[in-house]
Amino acid sequence: MTDITCRNNFDRIVSIPKEKFVFRPSAYGLILRDDKVLLMRNKGDGKLWPPGGGIEIGESREDALHREISEETGLEVEINKYLFVRENFFYFEPTDEAYHAFLFFYLCTPLTNELLSDDMIDDLESERPRWISVDTLHENQIAEFGNDIIEAIKILK
Repeated sequence: MTDITCRNNFDRIVSIPKEKFVFRPSAYGLILRDDKVLLMRNKGDGKLWPPGGGIEIGESREDALHREISEETGLEVEINKYLFVRENFFYFEPTDEAYHAFLFFYLCTPLTNELLSDDMIDDLESERPRWISVDTLHENQIAEFGNDIIEAIKILK
């Protein structure tokens, strides 16, 4: 049995049996407004991450992105542009699930402005959507691919 070394939702390195992994494509939105980006806080490690999540069977990347952003933030968005994809291996301890993930990132513009209140967000990992000044962001504040995300935001703003 072969193990795959990856990060878990508490930002710890773990080894998980290869057989436990499932493919999980997901879509995330870099939502920009003025000089700010909308980011969520991860419950496990407290780091920041763009809203988004898993693509369900039969759902397009764009439909999944609209659904996930609405569920996590309450916003409706316009998807402006596909930005990049990253591959990731991840273990989510609360559900004992391991993912070989392909994360698709998109530039989005908000069509609505009112965020869900913190008590209205019902998500296993994401909480507290906040507009964060791009100039204050540091790579180590972002859960994964921090440098890629910050570089994309700075180029786009």
